[in-house]
Amino acid sequence: MDLEKFVTKTIDLLEKERQTEIDETRFLTEKIPAKELQRKGVCLLKLRLNERRSGLYGRTVVTFEPFWSGNELPSHNLTHGDIVGLNLSQGEGYSDNLASGIVSKVNQSSISVAFDEATDVFSLDDDVQYKLTKLANDVTYKRLKGALKNLNRYTSGRSGNLINVLFHVSELSPPSQPFAIEYYNDKLDNSQKEAVKFSLLQKELAVIHGPPGTGKTTTVVEVILQAVKQGLKVLACAPSNIAVDNLVERISRYKQKIVRIGHPARLLPTIQKFALDSIVANSEETRLVEDVRRDLDKVLVKMKASRNKGAKHGLKEEIKVLRKELRERAAEATRQILTKAEVVLVTLTSATDDGPLKFLEKDHFDLVVIDENSQALEAGCWISLLRAPRCILAGDHHQLPPTILSKQLIRKKLKNSPKISKSAKKCMLRIFEI
Repeated sequence: MDLEKFVTKTIDLLEKERQTEIDETRFLTEKIPAKELQRKGVCLLKLRLNERRSGLYGRTVVTFEPFWSGNELPSHNLTHGDIVGLNLSQGEGYSDNLASGIVSKVNQSSISVAFDEATDVFSLDDDVQYKLTKLANDVTYKRLKGALKNLNRYTSGRSGNLINVLFHVSELSPPSQPFAIEYYNDKLDNSQKEAVKFSLLQKELAVIHGPPGTGKTTTVVEVILQAVKQGLKVLACAPSNIAVDNLVERISRYKQKIVRIGHPARLLPTIQKFALDSIVANSEETRLVEDVRRDLDKVLVKMKASRNKGAKHGLKEEIKVLRKELRERAAEATRQILTKAEVVLVTLTSATDDGPLKFLEKDHFDLVVIDENSQALEAGCWISLLRAPRCILAGDHHQLPPTILSKQLIRKKLKNSPKISKSAKKCMLRIFEI
């Protein structure tokens, strides 16, 4: 399949899957009463706004608690990293949607949500009842579609040879000359050492595969360490936050300059110190940022205490100016930290130019490494593959693929699979319909 046909077909499949997820979420939020949604654990009703505080990049963290003081939150399934919609508690469906954000912290009596800079949470009334409802993640599909469009119009750049190899337009280049390797991990077996050597010598593409428990991720970590020793800038990715955090934990043992990109609410507590937000917050470059943040928090306190509409309007304007200054200074600190990093780690769908990577030059990375590749959507891989001339893919091709929600696509996949017998297909389709 040529590149253009691949892009057209994949975008069509993504749209079908996206629509299925949106329809399922909309059915829950529009057809089912809010009280029933709360009983299902995907909604919290009758909340009041307790606190607003500033965060990095202009984010604002808002804490909600039960409207009547002293109460605990009802049992629910909302957890850190979930995308939620903020509505008036008496409103129904999407029409009353005020904002959306990411859950950053949950305890028995409160839930905190991080809102982006573009969201005006300062105009929210402190004295009304709100509700939070779990939403479908439409951002991921937009990023996947954007990556495919970028691939389709890619004309020149360092990834050109890699694209041609992956679409069988050109052959793999001859490998580089072998060189002596001093391994960081002295417990690697012979097969792992051979995989490391092979990967480092390839000029466009290397694949590391094997069944569970064979040490693929251990091999990937060694490859990354050796690449850094060669002076290469590495972008390390995986389809899930857990898989990326696993790489962070393993690489961090070797004292490399690593940065983990991702919303702090979605990262494991053990690797928070390697998170971009944490490094920026504790770096020398952000002393001025902290001064601005303190000024911003003081203004937020004043605005909450003020009952005068004119005074509140003036404070809102002051907040806008401070948030802009905070965003600009945080951006400069981010640029410096990412530039100095030897390894940047991020989920596949977050390696986009609408996040921190926009502060780096297009040709910054020399190597892309994708772990747990068989669990990733191919469209997601292209987000990072367009950032470097070389890639190393690791995974188990016999492993279960990514989950598909669209019944139409599942039926088509079953019917077209050459590895499943006709009787088995018939049985599986019958079970599927149930």
